[in-house]
Amino acid sequence: MSFLFGKKQTVKAFAVTLEDGREISNREITKLKYRRDYQAEPKFDILVRVEPPGEPPFEARMKAGISKTFLLITGVRVQVQYDPRNLKQVTIDDEPQAILDRNPQLIKKG
Repeated sequence: MSFLFGKKQTVKAFAVTLEDGREISNREITKLKYRRDYQAEPKFDILVRVEPPGEPPFEARMKAGISKTFLLITGVRVQVQYDPRNLKQVTIDDEPQAILDRNPQLIKKG
């Protein structure tokens, strides 16, 4: 098998958001390209610090859909996956309930 068609390798790690996903989605959703009903869920880039186990942390842009950006305020810890050959881009790999369980600061009290 050729190296060009090899299996894509992904690594899972935790990341901490460095930007407010709510603010980004509120600002970006007003743009014309998101006003079409037939498009897939809009995804936005949010700056995160990825903390791979046993490796030094690095900053990257995380792609997250609008359905999750409302949870992604600054300082929230999420699980991500990334290609170790491209450390500039990561993808969120977490469910909303898991994000809430891991980040009690997101739950309103009283």
